[in-house]
Parts: sequence; structure tokens; C-alpha cells
Amino acid sequence: MNTRRALLAAMILLTAILACAVPGLPAASQPTPTVDTRLDTMVAETVSAALAQTQQAIPTPTIPPTATLEPTITPTPEADTSGSSLTEMENGSTLFSDFNAGYEVNVPAGWLAVRINQQEYLDAWLLAEFSNPAMQRSLSSIENLNPNELRLYAVDLQADHARTGFITNINFIWYEQDDMSLDDDTDLLAVSAALPNALPGLELLTTELTATANGLPIGVNTSKTPVTTLDNVSIVIFQKQVFIKARAGTLTITLSTTEELKDTILPAFDAMIESIKVSD
Repeated sequence: MNTRRALLAAMILLTAILACAVPGLPAASQPTPTVDTRLDTMVAETVSAALAQTQQAIPTPTIPPTATLEPTITPTPEADTSGSSLTEMENGSTLFSDFNAGYEVNVPAGWLAVRINQQEYLDAWLLAEFSNPAMQRSLSSIENLNPNELRLYAVDLQADHARTGFITNINFIWYEQDDMSLDDDTDLLAVSAALPNALPGLELLTTELTATANGLPIGVNTSKTPVTTLDNVSIVIFQKQVFIKARAGTLTITLSTTEELKDTILPAFDAMIESIKVSD
């Protein structure tokens, strides 16, 4: 199995637990690396290190200096420097076209879709919803990530969905060189097996190789993890990961929400997955 693929799957968990204190993982210091080539150890150490760095940064998010601009998302029918475009549709959804990875998807209405440090990311800081410190932490968490890998980050803007201090989000992570196969479930099962070792308390719920209504093969994992937010609220995070073969490499789309909200959120997420089109 490709160890990078397992690391990819584990790292996706980080977006879900930003602004949360996770039992069993350090919250204030970088762990000392050890030489160990076992997959479960590599994944766990990678996640622990990244979590420690992230939690140190979360309490004081930096609002970009250009936040004096008017809060608008300008439709971009052609690729910009990110190799992608965002277009607002008449029905309130947002069409995301990733020209580098070769796919497009409709992000549902009621969600804010942003790319790292692009104009819509800067404009988001002026939106009324981002007076919520949890929203600010969620947005600031992606600022220093690699935009060539984290292609899109979407947050649920409905205020009543943020009452626990956790912000429901969807992230799109693409590894161009990843060679995950969806011809059978071998690779998917290997990734699934690595996840409980990566995050203490994670319970893997389902693993399935299936396809969209249009015949696009997808791998699906679901899991839940108990965490405590920075506001000292105990919650259970539900995640649904969808693995797709992009034109090159593998695209992983991860929904992170609370167990309380999952039945409300899943229909829109599943409809979004059904909208994906991959180009040759």
C-alpha cells in the first residue's frame, strides 16, 4: 500500500478537529519524531505533530490586511492562478471547476466555498457570520495549507448549525501523484484500517466501494470521533470521506459535522457528490 495515501486520509481528519481538544493527542508541543517505518506509527505521528501545530495557532487567527474590500465573490469563468474557478449559480449553489485535477462540482446553497488566500477567502472575513470566533478559527485554519493539495474548503453558514462551537465543513484534497485504485476495495480497506490508529477514539462505521448515479466509481468511509471543543463542549464528530479518481491522482472529499447534525447535512452533501463530473 502507498503510505502517502494513508497519510492523506489521516491528514484530512485535521480539518474536522480544528478548534477541538482531542483525547490522547498533545495540544501544546511538537512530539519528538522517532524512526519507525510502520504505517500506523507514521500516520499517528504525522497527525499528532500537525494537530499540535494547529492548536497552537488557533486561538489568535490573523484577519488578512486586505479585509477593507467589499465582501463579494466574483464569478471566474476561466482558471485563475489557482488553476480553478468559482461561479455563483442562479439557484444559490456555487460551481467549482478544478482545471488542474479535471473535475467540477456544485457546492450547495447555504455554504461558503473558498480557496486558500484567493479573493473570496479575503472577502469572507467581512461577512456577518464570521463575527463568530468559531467561524474565524475554521477559516484561519487553512491559511497556511498547500493550495495545490487543499483545492477547496466549504463551510456551513447556517447560524443554528454552529451552536456547539464546531463548524460543519467540507474539504477537497487532491494528490496528483497518488495512485489509489478503485477497481476493487483493496486500497480503500487499507486506508480505512489506518484511520483508527491515526486518531484516538475514532470509530470506523462503514467502508464501501460504490458508484454515483452517473457511474462514477467512488470509495466511501464513514466514522465518528468524540472530541471536546475549546469552549469545553463534548461532541461527537461524524465524517464522511469520498475517494474519487481525478483526471490525475486521487481526490478526497470529506464532510465533517456533528453527529447531531449529520441527518440534516448528509442529503445536501450526497447531492453534491452526485453532481461531480470528471473530465478525461
